[in-house]
Amino acid sequence: MLRRLSNVILVALFASIGLPSFVSPTIGSDPNEICRLQESSYPRQLNGHLFTGFPAISQNFPSSGTFSIAIIPVHYEDLPAEADPLGRVREDMATFVEYFSLQTESRVKFQWVVTESSILIPGTQNELENMKGTNDETEFAKRVLAAVDPIVDFTGVHSVVFVLPPGSKNRGGIQLMYPMKISSLLQTQESDLYNFVMAGTYFGNTIRPEWSYWAHELGHAFHLPDLYAQPWSRTTKNIRNFDAPGPFHGWDLMANQDGPSRSINMWLRWVRGWASESQILCRQVSDFGELQTDLVPLETSSSGKKAVIIKFSDKRALVIESRRETKFNLQNNVIDEGVLVYEVDTGLGHGEIPIIPIKRNNLLSVNLGGTNPPYFDALLTEGQVLKYENLFIKVLRSGVRDTIRISSTELLESSPTTSTTTTSVVSTPPGKGGVVAPTVRRKSIVCVRGKTVRRVTGVKPVCPVGYAIRRKN
Repeated sequence: MLRRLSNVILVALFASIGLPSFVSPTIGSDPNEICRLQESSYPRQLNGHLFTGFPAISQNFPSSGTFSIAIIPVHYEDLPAEADPLGRVREDMATFVEYFSLQTESRVKFQWVVTESSILIPGTQNELENMKGTNDETEFAKRVLAAVDPIVDFTGVHSVVFVLPPGSKNRGGIQLMYPMKISSLLQTQESDLYNFVMAGTYFGNTIRPEWSYWAHELGHAFHLPDLYAQPWSRTTKNIRNFDAPGPFHGWDLMANQDGPSRSINMWLRWVRGWASESQILCRQVSDFGELQTDLVPLETSSSGKKAVIIKFSDKRALVIESRRETKFNLQNNVIDEGVLVYEVDTGLGHGEIPIIPIKRNNLLSVNLGGTNPPYFDALLTEGQVLKYENLFIKVLRSGVRDTIRISSTELLESSPTTSTTTTSVVSTPPGKGGVVAPTVRRKSIVCVRGKTVRRVTGVKPVCPVGYAIRRKN
């Protein structure tokens, strides 16, 4: 990961090691205010709890600060405590803190208030679990808090996370966030709590770690929306609805915390206040000619542009950003790195699929490392071209950053000048997406590192650092 250096120093650094220097935008940016699409969705008008566009909401967590979260192991009368009740989640705790620090570029910092010994919740599993999923969820939370409040000091605590022993009948978990699911704060002797989170047995393994559940649910506490279709959604039956969990599944924490990618997209980061204005390049499609610029990957702290946002209407924009693999992604058999292009529609809100990936083909990536459905092969790699309405987007170079060209004149695909990687794919029926440009011949190799196996596909595929090639196809 590159340190924050001035562009002058970075240019000299890259030149000294044989990398191309930074490409500044070939045309200037319009004022970012032009791209601040105001949300006009039905869910926003109904309750105003979660956002897909400007302005942001801050009734729970604000956009920045240091927040204390209590983590408390609990057990039931018929579900005994573990000898080390937090042993299974200590790594999750550290990962959760690191994750939000990276996604927010250190604007948000979490600190844990730890209770080491498990606390008994009076009652049996069935008695307590039957309260979940009903209007009694708040009563369930109050009953749990009544048992722990005499033991735990909640001074300065904003939210609470509970940890259950293995074997619990609680599968999906329970989450109560203010004001989305509770109309008033949960009271303790020392302070009122905004959020109550308890993961179920669906989580707690290498594929679905508990931290990803905490991060998704507390993402809602930052007022981030679900990016999949809720059953009540007006878009559930229309063309934007694909096989659950929706078309953006696989590319965002708020589309599916199971991954493979658990990044938070740059559009939501910008609205939430987790991106600086200098990281955004805003243009209107009406005055578009040609633009060439570098994109710094989301998951780095390097300076530079992290998103090109092209405004098409008062509620629709195209967003282009750079993605790289991180430790937070599902460590499966594919390497998802490249340029992600997606459409934002702020006329759609929470649970209405407001963001969809724009695809250059109708292929699916196979998630062999988990149990999730396949997800759209939505990344552009070096030399590839995608067409969206009257614009062509091409990845010119890819390395520590991506150099892209956007033009209203047709751009053709080309062979990459450096090695690139894409995902393994299977066919799927045609659907809405980008126009397929001419393709070049690709081949696959299998790379191994210990017990981890990854397939890398490209014109000149190479194994990532630390991996060795096993066989060629």
